[in-house]
Amino acid sequence: MANLPSARRQKILTILESKDYAEVSYLSDLFSVSEMTIRRDIEKLEKEGYVFRVYGGVKLKEKQVVEGSVDERLSTHNREKRVMAEEAVKMIQPGDVIAFDASTSALELSKLIKNIDNLTVVTNNINIAVELANCKNVAVILLGGFLRGKSLSLIGASLQKYLEDIYIDKAFLSSKALDGVEGLTDSTIDEGEAKQAIISRSKEVIVLADRSKLGRHAFFRVCSPEKLDYVITDCLEPYTSEQEECLTRLRENGVHIIEAKSGQLSDSLS
Repeated sequence: MANLPSARRQKILTILESKDYAEVSYLSDLFSVSEMTIRRDIEKLEKEGYVFRVYGGVKLKEKQVVEGSVDERLSTHNREKRVMAEEAVKMIQPGDVIAFDASTSALELSKLIKNIDNLTVVTNNINIAVELANCKNVAVILLGGFLRGKSLSLIGASLQKYLEDIYIDKAFLSSKALDGVEGLTDSTIDEGEAKQAIISRSKEVIVLADRSKLGRHAFFRVCSPEKLDYVITDCLEPYTSEQEECLTRLRENGVHIIEAKSGQLSDSLS
């Protein structure tokens, strides 16, 4: 199989498209060549900008999860965010204390809660605070901290202190990636720690993750799957095998999966 070096390297890239990560020992056995040969292949692919080496293996560079600006994130996956928000708002009851992180998915959900009575919203998201500023039936607690301009969020150790005396019924979060084994991961430590602080004070944790985030990993681990109560994702298009496996693993870890489809509000906005 793919004995020529160039053919073998191309096959490695094809494998990484579906596996995301491959161990050197696995590739060595697969191609019946030495691990040193595989390492030389990986070194050449890395120099060409296709992959990057990790401990014991290799990952596809194009699959590395990176963070975009607020404007970039606001302009992507808009329909998916709307249908997920429509499902999420059904879980919010009058009198709830709810938390939103700094994600654009949470911002989309905040637009749908304005007619729910007697809500308290806890957030480190400046955009959400502005969105709800003139809503008389929603009390907003904006958590303090250092301003992170890229996401217009407040971060830092003081966030945990603000949350110490706050009881949250339901936290609505998103992140850069979600995996059935590793759980929720983010591209930055600061944002990840802010999510951890919110999770630690919440009775229920609901993750809004469109299908593009399923089966992927980012830099910083926020929490294991066992700490998640619900995952709301979209099924506007068929799942890949990797995404299906992620959802299966999440269910095995006790996470309730809600698959959002196009609803009346989404249809009217499309």
